[in-house]
Order: sequence, then structure tokens, then C-alpha cells
Amino acid sequence: MNIEVGYFPKRYYDSNPDAGGFFPFAIEGTTPYVFSMDGFYLPECDENFLPLWMRNIQAFPLYFCAEVSSYCKEEFEHNCKEFNISYRYLTNRYVVTEIQNEKQFQEIFPFYITLGSGNDLVLWSTNKDVFSVEQREWKGNWEGKIVGTVVVKVEVDTSIFWIGYDGDNIAVISSQSNFATYKKIIKTFPDFVVPKLCKYE
Repeated sequence: MNIEVGYFPKRYYDSNPDAGGFFPFAIEGTTPYVFSMDGFYLPECDENFLPLWMRNIQAFPLYFCAEVSSYCKEEFEHNCKEFNISYRYLTNRYVVTEIQNEKQFQEIFPFYITLGSGNDLVLWSTNKDVFSVEQREWKGNWEGKIVGTVVVKVEVDTSIFWIGYDGDNIAVISSQSNFATYKKIIKTFPDFVVPKLCKYE
């Protein structure tokens, strides 16, 4: 599996939500390491990649925050019940689930891939629930609009993962030292991953 890894220059993003840009959610706290993984299409990538990677970085429990539209709430709640996954609604649209282990991750993640690849918001954090919803002013395509927005609080020794637009990449916001350099990042990947350094101008 080929993956391109590159750190975002700081001018690519800031703490305010950016519709169509980086990122479609608000960020609180310091963001020492922000990078993107590209070169793959998430619905078609190796199904073992993310479960093994999460295991390698000792990420569990994971906390997913997703935008779940009304038409798929029944399926979502059925899946959570079937796989014994706890969840809580932040609003009528945004819901946080706690994923305790790889098995639960493998069961529920295809649902999240479908949401994220359709440009519904899908994020997850390692070890801590860092999500809330607050009124925030947007940039980008929603310039000046103030709406209820997912806020991510970057805490010590925590990483946040976002399924990018159309499922073409995964962006990572981290305070964890194992993501401090490209060499450290690729050491965490499963053996079958072939990484390549990508530089953003």
C-alpha cells in the first residue's frame, strides 16, 4: 500500500473552521504536528491498514465524532447496538462514539468511510474525547456564517484524525512525539505500507 506523507505549512490552516479548506471544524490548543496522508482512496485501501496503525500507536479507546444525517441514524444506532458501542449526541447532527478495541473499529469503520467519503464530517481522537459543539464564525465558502460547529480541543499526548474531502486523504493533528518527524511517523505504519515524503509548498 502506497502512502504519501507531508506536513502542512502553518499557513494552510488556523483555529477557525474553513468550509472547503483546512479544516471544516474549529481547533483549540496548540498544534505542533499537522500532516496529511495522501495517494490512496479510503474506500478502496487495505482494510487492515487503519486498525493495525491504531494498534501500533496504542490509540484505543478511540472517540469518533461524526455528522450523521437523519436518513442514516437508524442504521447507525442499530450498528452501535449490535457491536456494543456507546454513543452520545452532541446535537441532532453530531454524535460521538467510543471505540474500545480493534474489533469494534473494524465493525463500525466502513460506515464512517461512507460518511466521510460523502463529505460528511468524520473525525476521531486517540484515548480522549476532545469534541464539543459551539457557535463559531466560518471562513471559506461559508465566510462570516456563525453556526454550531464541532470544536476539537488538542490535549497533551493526543492525536486527531480527519477523513478528508471525498475520502482521498486523512489529515492528522497531533501533540504526540511519535508524529514529530517523517521518520517517526513511518515507523508507526504497518509493514505493508510503502511511504513517500511529500512536501507542500
